[in-house]
Amino acid sequence: MNTNEKLNGTLVLVHPQLENDPAARQGKVAVVNYDRQQSNEVYVGFTDGTEAIYRPDQLLKLKSYEEIRQDLADNGPAMKPDEFGALYKIMMLQERNTAQANWSSLEIARDNPGILDRALEPARQEKGLDMQQGVER
Repeated sequence: MNTNEKLNGTLVLVHPQLENDPAARQGKVAVVNYDRQQSNEVYVGFTDGTEAIYRPDQLLKLKSYEEIRQDLADNGPAMKPDEFGALYKIMMLQERNTAQANWSSLEIARDNPGILDRALEPARQEKGLDMQQGVER
């Protein structure tokens, strides 16, 4: 993701293993209301109308359809059958490209800890020096 890209309107999952969550919303799906990049604060809203503030790395979003499809193609035979099935279901839901399908995909990932890293990524990487980026002269 481009570091200048805003997350506004993105569905995210509060990291299920987040320690010291002041809002006590670990594992809950939310929508990004405001991405304040200058201070690395992301304001999210929950279905009960409450709002909380997180750092971008405390929130997870779905990986792209292509990333998940490639992971299934490359690593599917080595996966446990239930993990393969859950990841495949997420990929199929992503094809619908609807908010409800993405919401369901986040819940499936949350409920299957074995695929958490395969299906989700930090909402946005913290700002900092990208060591892989070269400088051209």
